[in-house]
Amino acid sequence: MISLVRTMAVLPMLALTAAVAGAQALPPAQTSAFPAGARIAFVDVQYVFASSRDGKAAATAIQALESKKKADIDAKNKEVEALQQKLAQSGSILNDDSRGRIEREVARAKVDFERLVQDAQAEVQDLQQQFQRAFSRRLFPAIGEVAKTRDLWAVFSLNEPNLLWHQAALDISPEIVARLDGAPTNSK
Repeated sequence: MISLVRTMAVLPMLALTAAVAGAQALPPAQTSAFPAGARIAFVDVQYVFASSRDGKAAATAIQALESKKKADIDAKNKEVEALQQKLAQSGSILNDDSRGRIEREVARAKVDFERLVQDAQAEVQDLQQQFQRAFSRRLFPAIGEVAKTRDLWAVFSLNEPNLLWHQAALDISPEIVARLDGAPTNSK
């Protein structure tokens, strides 16, 4: 019986969704057909994420949230700058009470700005983690199905730092994308 080792170490690529979404998914460089009788294979998880419908949808959703949060942050930043400019321009002509009130407004606006930035980062990270969990729930069964179809003994992540060398033809990443997207695969 074939079992898959399910490690979240395979999926830190979702933290790179913004970079992946902007970059084109490049197919693995296969120099020859998958070797007959091969018992191990490799998967480029970043390629699978960037190429699959779910990965593309996740990257688009994350980019949309990041754009919205950036607009909110930019608006709050302009508000802080306007208050600072108001203080700088009228600070010398205001009495102490008025100047103190504007200084408190500036300080409050800066705190609100910092909280907004932190909340935006947390919200984007939460969305990334949601997509990571959903993607991994589909990824590992798809890898298992392809592995069983090909009668493989093991499937390794191409993105792991301890992989020293591999034969390019052993990369089954395109098959994993096809399996995730529901397309028939050309195995064996």
